[in-house]
This record gives sequence, structure tokens and C-alpha cells, in this order.
Amino acid sequence: MKDRTLWHQSGVNKNGEPFIQLLVDDEVICQLTPEEARDHAKNMLEATEASEQDAFMLSFFRDKLGSDAQAAMRIIVEFRKWREARGKKGPVSDAREFVRTDKHEKPGAAS
Repeated sequence: MKDRTLWHQSGVNKNGEPFIQLLVDDEVICQLTPEEARDHAKNMLEATEASEQDAFMLSFFRDKLGSDAQAAMRIIVEFRKWREARGKKGPVSDAREFVRTDKHEKPGAAS
């Protein structure tokens, strides 16, 4: 997968109505109202928090309790279902997507 950059840009239309554009490189992928953009930003923050919770749980179960990674991932999948049942917006998580890859690891990070 080639590197691409996600950008955001403010705008105003000819009627004076504000909007926000999301772009990948120089391609506009969507336009949002300010309300939609705020909702999107809130959802991004919630997903960020959830990713850190997932990382903590993986580390805790594997490093502190001695569970293997597969057992820890099964627990995390159940936690995601629990979290989603309480109001997470967006599509339901697909357990098949919960895989450890080096795609998002920092150079020199321990695996």
C-alpha cells in the first residue's frame, strides 16, 4: 500500500454556508457540515481511546497474566462487542480485522 495523506480543509460555499472537506492527497473524498465534522472528530477521539484500551488489554493479558496473544485477542474481541453494545457509532468490529501486523508499528518497536 503506497503512502497517502489524509487532510482536512475548511471552506465556505457561495451562499455563505461553511463546510469541511476531507481529502486523500489532493482528492476530495467527502464534504461535511460543521456539525458532521464535529461528530466525526468526536468519533475519532473515541476510536483513539478504544485503540489505547485494546493495546492496554493485550499488554496486560499477555505480559502480566501470561496469556498467549490469541487468548488475549479473544478477550479483546468480547470487550469490543461489550463496548459497541453501549453505543459505539459506526460499523460493528469484525474480529477477522483484529490482527497484529507491523503495518502500524514504529521502527525499532518490540513485537
